[in-house]
Formats: sequence, C-alpha cells, structure tokens
Amino acid sequence: MRWLILVLHLVLLGVLFVHQGILDDKEAAKYIGCAEAVLQGDLSDLTGNYLKYAGYVLFLLPFVAVGLPQLAILAQVLLGIFAALALGRLTVRISGSRMLGGLSSALLLLCPLIQSWTLALYTEHFFLCMSVLFLERLERGPRNYSMTAVLGAFILLIRPVGVMFVVPALLWKWTVPRPAMTRVSMRVAAVAFLLGAVIAVPRIAAPQLEPIAAGQVIAGVGGIDASGFDGATILDAQRYLLQQVGVREWAGITWKRAVSLFTLSRPYFSVAHNVVNGSFYLLYPLALIGLWRSRNDERLGSLFAILLVNTILIGLTHDEWSGRFLVPLIPLVIVPACCAFVRR
Repeated sequence: MRWLILVLHLVLLGVLFVHQGILDDKEAAKYIGCAEAVLQGDLSDLTGNYLKYAGYVLFLLPFVAVGLPQLAILAQVLLGIFAALALGRLTVRISGSRMLGGLSSALLLLCPLIQSWTLALYTEHFFLCMSVLFLERLERGPRNYSMTAVLGAFILLIRPVGVMFVVPALLWKWTVPRPAMTRVSMRVAAVAFLLGAVIAVPRIAAPQLEPIAAGQVIAGVGGIDASGFDGATILDAQRYLLQQVGVREWAGITWKRAVSLFTLSRPYFSVAHNVVNGSFYLLYPLALIGLWRSRNDERLGSLFAILLVNTILIGLTHDEWSGRFLVPLIPLVIVPACCAFVRR
C-alpha cells in the first residue's frame, strides 16, 4: 500500500507540473537572488530584508551554487515524503494504529493544496515539512531534545509565523508534568503573551499593515479606505479599523478572516480543482470528533493549540488569496481527523 501511495503522489505531482510548472518567479526570484548574493559574499540581504526567511535561503544555497535552483524541487519532493512518514509515526504513537498512521501519511502526500507548493521555490512547503519533523521529534521524548532544539531554531528562520508553531508546542510539552491548574494557567498566560507580543511588534512595513487597517479579509480585496492610517504595529492597525467600523462590524471582519483561513476552494480554481480540494472539508468534522474523543491527550492538545493561535493571528490580520497560510496547518488537522476512528 505504501508504494501505491507513493506512485499516486508522483502522479499527482506530474499532473500539477503539467498544469502549473515550477513556480520560480516573484517571491521565489527574491530568495534565489538573496542566495546568489550570499554566494558572492554579500550578506546584507540575508541579515536584513530576508533574515525572517534565512532558513529557506540557506536551503537553496547548494542548488543556486551549481546554477540550477530548480533542482531544489527534487529535494522538496524527498523532504515531503520524509515529512509524511514522520506525520504517520506521530499518528501511530497517538492513535496506536499503524493503519491510521498510513492514512495520515497518504492524506498529506495526496493533498493537492499542499503538493502544489512542492513545485514552488517558495517557503510554504519547506516550512510545512520542517514543522512536521519538529513536532514528531518533540513528541519522541528527552533523548531527542538537542535535535529538536536545532529544528525549532531553524523553523524560526524559515517564516515569521514559525514562532506560532514552536512556542505553543514547547509550552505544551514542558508544562505536562505540572499540576492541572498550574498547567492551564501557565498555558493561557503564555499564549496571551505570545499573541500580545506578535501584534505589538514595531516597525512593520506599511504595505503589510494596510490590508489589516482596511478590514480586508483577503489581502488586496475590498475593505474600507485606510489612507489615514499611519501606525507601525498590528495593534495600531486593529485600533484604526475598530475606530472606523465599530465593534460589531470589527467582530464580523475578524470572524470572516478566521473562517477564510480554512476555506479550501477558490473562485479562480477550476471546477475539478475545487471538487478535489473540497473533499478535504471532511477532515474538519472528523478532526473535531478526534479532538473530543482524545481530549485528555496532551499531544493532540498541542496540535490544537498551534491551530488556535494561528487562527487567532489570521483573524487579527488577513488571509491570502492563494490559501498559503492554511498549507502548514493541514497536517495538524489530519492527525486528529485520523484519531476520530480510534476507540477510547
């Protein structure tokens, strides 16, 4: 069965390649350009504009060095397979079922929304793979903490949102031995502090804040006139939006943004594409069932915490037209969805 899934995975990648090719333009071109500058001894971009994505730039270095950055796609395909196997191992340890472990691996490898990013020299697929490897190693136990620490630190340098994966996961793991009331209090306080710190980060570029201040659900689409906004933090943008539209409409916008994060279909996708992606909506009710049936399992609690803080963050910022913010969260939905079939 594992070989059949692998063959189907490669067929899916082949279909996507025919449809979209390799995406190495726009944002990808910037990462490639930064890698070229590093190879020429210029680290100003790496330590400046691209410090928050330095992990991916470093990943691209050997491929850019030989003049074939597109070869990184092959590395991403292999890394995706390793990540799928790691997700399967994590599911087996939580569910106790090898069959469900194989199912979670298959769902990751056969999800078009994920695999379309395998063929892109963007950070999304690489970040997904590294976060899955990190979470699987963290769950193994103290013997793997050194490698886990390295992976966690590296994830923080792939995408800024890495902090929303690493911190909740470590927090849940480290507070497990605490008494119940202390554990809950520490977790609530730490998550609140994390979200507060993120929305208060200063000197965020105006183009990143304007969609928030304008109340756009999807960045660049609709919203109010935010020409009077001159803040420098997400909190500033939220204050501006709240002043302009009032509490009721602000709450509605926040809700729409959070719901948009989990929307798998897009109006610009073909009917077939939307039908295939739409089949993964079944994961959502199954994940809720799995979380409820295994509500005392700290490992699933950790995954839910990561989903929750990322959902709140999108609710306070905006979604993207391509659904790219959802991609690294899908594995965290797959695991509890598979656990819905576990008898407790």
